[in-house]
Amino acid sequence: MDDWCPQGLPEGTPLYVAIADALASDLADGRLRAGDRLPTHRALAANLGVNVMTVTRGYAEAARRGLVEGEVGRGTFVRAQGRSAREFLEAPGEARVVDFHFNLPAGDPSILDVEGTLAELSAEPGTAARLTFSGYAAAGLEEHREAGADWLARSGVDAAAERTLVTGGAQHAMTLACATLASPGDLILCEELTYPGAKALASVLHLRVRGIPIDGEGILPDAVESACRRAQPRVLYLMPNLHNPRGVILSPERRREIARIARHHGLWVVEDDSYGFLLPEPPAPIQAHAPERTYFLTGTSKGIAAGSRVGFLLAPEGDPQVVEQLSARVAAISWMAAPLSAELARRWIADGAADRMVAWKRFEARARRELLERALPRARVDSHPGCSHAWLLLEEPWRAQEFAEAARRRGVLVTPAETFVVGRGEAPHAVRLCLGTPGSREEVARGLAILAEILAAHPTPDRALV
Repeated sequence: MDDWCPQGLPEGTPLYVAIADALASDLADGRLRAGDRLPTHRALAANLGVNVMTVTRGYAEAARRGLVEGEVGRGTFVRAQGRSAREFLEAPGEARVVDFHFNLPAGDPSILDVEGTLAELSAEPGTAARLTFSGYAAAGLEEHREAGADWLARSGVDAAAERTLVTGGAQHAMTLACATLASPGDLILCEELTYPGAKALASVLHLRVRGIPIDGEGILPDAVESACRRAQPRVLYLMPNLHNPRGVILSPERRREIARIARHHGLWVVEDDSYGFLLPEPPAPIQAHAPERTYFLTGTSKGIAAGSRVGFLLAPEGDPQVVEQLSARVAAISWMAAPLSAELARRWIADGAADRMVAWKRFEARARRELLERALPRARVDSHPGCSHAWLLLEEPWRAQEFAEAARRRGVLVTPAETFVVGRGEAPHAVRLCLGTPGSREEVARGLAILAEILAAHPTPDRALV
């Protein structure tokens, strides 16, 4: 059954749950049998038109129900026994998977009054124009660029609307910056542990990537300068505020030093501030020290609402042609960001709903971090207390992959350090916990209690080889 593919996945159900439900249904109906090998994560993702992580979560959910089991090097197989989809859906909450894997700060959608905003928007005569070609503007409509500049200013940058582009999320903004700055084969630098989307983007653009060491204060400027002298990199991509995955903050002194290095070596900086909104008073960004060398980006998916998918990219100062070049690439890649999404973001920024959501997220992030500290009082957590994700350092004899697998078998999803390693660098014995993703503090506490039990035990010994 390598070609198994669920049919007619229902709307309104998380895709990963729907995949597990379909697997249970096909097993009950005889379309799947014990011992059948399922498609690889990548193959099923391609057939369904979803990302690989959705399938990974779906298989993990099916394994949690006892429907499938994985064998390293062989694949995922249907088990002989397991609960049906209906039995699982009727199970108590403690049987559910706790997702600390997907990185999304907790938010309260009611703050945004989505229905009210949509009702206002639908009643206005100008709304239809946003769906016509007459409203086309690759860099974004003027009022949306002004809202973007307003949102960017909260990060401490001097954002002018004429240098602000509206994008389809922060990932889109990163793509535009890197595609403008680098050509296939060029070298880009980033932290030695970095956001996986940056690695994926470099692969798509055929860029070489080199990781630079980081510590509790972020990337090491001396190592950046050494790389500039030896290899002449084109771009430095980094996340100074609440770095993903480490959750550390680049010190003000290092920000000034990175700006000096960029100027001296002609290095372009792509500064990703996706999580900076969680800091009430963040340090001045690198962009403030080297505005002519920095592409600064952020988005609304983390700070306002995950489904909004609006990003803002601030072009460097000094060269008006850069905005034209970026606009041309927007047109080549996606024509423009969706105006209706951008309009929703504009209204939430203008009426204060976005700021209220940010305040709620900051409060909730700290509350959930306190749950972590109470559940794992002796654990080594190397990340800022206001961060929505935590970097859990594992004591011997645990290794990251072993711990992640042990947690998965208990119904808790975490991300091992290997996921973030650049190139073939050595991965630390650590996992990332995304405390904002579970729907409630009670669910967070339940997942943390399970992790505490796992940490108190010892990993299962490797099977002896003969």
